[in-house]
Amino acid sequence: MKKLIFQIEFLSDIVLPASSNTEGNISQLEFIPGSNFLGMVARKYDKFSNSFDVFHSGKVRFGDATLLVGKEEVYKEAYKVPLSFFHPKLEEKRIFNHHYYSDLFTEEERKKIGQLKQMRSGYILPDISQGIKVKHINYNYAQKSAYDSTKRRSKTSSMYGYRAIEAGTKWQFVVQYDETMTSDDIDLLKTTLINSKRLGKSKSSQYGQIEIKEAGKTTNLPSDVKAGEKVVLYAKSRIALVDEDGNATYDLQYLFGGAKVLYNKCQIRTSTFTPYNGAMQTKTYERLVIETGSVIVLESLSEEQKKLIEKGVGIYLAEGFGELMVNPPFLMEQKEMTLLEKSKPKAKTDQRKEIKDEIKNNTVQFLVNRHNEEIKKLKLADEVQKFIDDNKALYRDIKNAQWGTIRSICTSNSEKYIEDIKEYIESGKVSWKEKQVKALLPETSYSLEFIKLVAIQMPKEGDK
Repeated sequence: MKKLIFQIEFLSDIVLPASSNTEGNISQLEFIPGSNFLGMVARKYDKFSNSFDVFHSGKVRFGDATLLVGKEEVYKEAYKVPLSFFHPKLEEKRIFNHHYYSDLFTEEERKKIGQLKQMRSGYILPDISQGIKVKHINYNYAQKSAYDSTKRRSKTSSMYGYRAIEAGTKWQFVVQYDETMTSDDIDLLKTTLINSKRLGKSKSSQYGQIEIKEAGKTTNLPSDVKAGEKVVLYAKSRIALVDEDGNATYDLQYLFGGAKVLYNKCQIRTSTFTPYNGAMQTKTYERLVIETGSVIVLESLSEEQKKLIEKGVGIYLAEGFGELMVNPPFLMEQKEMTLLEKSKPKAKTDQRKEIKDEIKNNTVQFLVNRHNEEIKKLKLADEVQKFIDDNKALYRDIKNAQWGTIRSICTSNSEKYIEDIKEYIESGKVSWKEKQVKALLPETSYSLEFIKLVAIQMPKEGDK
């Protein structure tokens, strides 16, 4: 099959729930299912010359999108952390492949290593010759309320929250198609994807803005399979299997016929979900799936079975299911690997800035002034909190009543508030140390609002 490679960038935060439920603690996907791209193209269903071939024949497969890591023009496709990666509890630097662990380490060595813990989240880069780098996706959470249009206010008892993948995240997905497909249908498919601008849930709100563009070539990881040799399969996408009666199953014997599965070496995770069909306006049948990142070990693999893997295993292939990698380098025989780097969630920062342009419209200028005042207040609050964090121990012995007196001086609107505070804390009525005086009243004095907020927010005696 031929391939079309696309890159997708999130221009806003994107909500990709793992469930169609609307209540409870809903987990989020760490990838973009191929069904999203199929749905984008399906909007032009009647425009294709042969719609059956595009959507129902299996001649076109819309792959899942996986994370891109790096910088422009040197992006690398990352892979979901394999479920066969384990590390000793309380020690993340040493990583072992589960399916080789018992073969490469003696019982005595395993006792010294101790209990192992499975790695379950994040992405790894394909090149692990120097060690493992794990990249985690950053999420932003927002609490919202439905709007009551009749009362023109927030709707009662209608609070909800969204956990969304942050803007700026980049992904890559592949569309495979049979050589018998017409060039007109493929051109329409490409144009429809590139012109698609929305993705995920709550697209009518602040979420869902994307940009898709066609990319260059992708590099396939090498696989080396010799006859009669143990084979490791990595689930690059979800896998849905059915038995001989067409019933959904998790049984790996239905992966493809004739292969002997080494169950004690496998590491798989399973889940169920019920997809929603937008065209039919209803949910479809519940699906049983083997999750991305699962690792399946076979005793051997024949040429015929290799061809079956290339075509895709299981069902729902058009939606990105059924993609397996054979003997990927990061799962091959290695006694031990090292975790070089593990990304941490980015610290949330306020990206809003003061607007310095003068606006002629009075109403707009009023809103600009209010916006600037809010930013100044936020900056002041941050400065006060930093001062308190840095000096909390220094003022541990200062009584609440003394902070109350300082607060009263600040609220008296006296123009010489610095002198008044200094006179109070140096008068001998209270016992302030020189360090305490200098910290609160340095040579370049703090503003009246700053000192007042410090007096209000400084921890009480019981909180120290």
